[in-house]
Amino acid sequence: LPEAERRKKLSSCSRHRFRYLPPSTPENFWEVGFPSTQTCVERGYIKEDNQPDQRLRRSRPYLATFSPMAKKSQK
Repeated sequence: LPEAERRKKLSSCSRHRFRYLPPSTPENFWEVGFPSTQTCVERGYIKEDNQPDQRLRRSRPYLATFSPMAKKSQK
């Protein structure tokens, strides 16, 4: 193919590369080491919570299968 025709053909079939930009990588994606705890807190990976969650309690306790109380209640 002549040079001008070759350039025209290449430009027509290679346009898809510039239509859509690839998404950029997330911040700190290429850092391969483990970050320190302080760095994780600063980035928001770890949430510091001074108040622990309240433990949920059952309104009715579980029936123990082998307890003497369970045998009395089944009769």
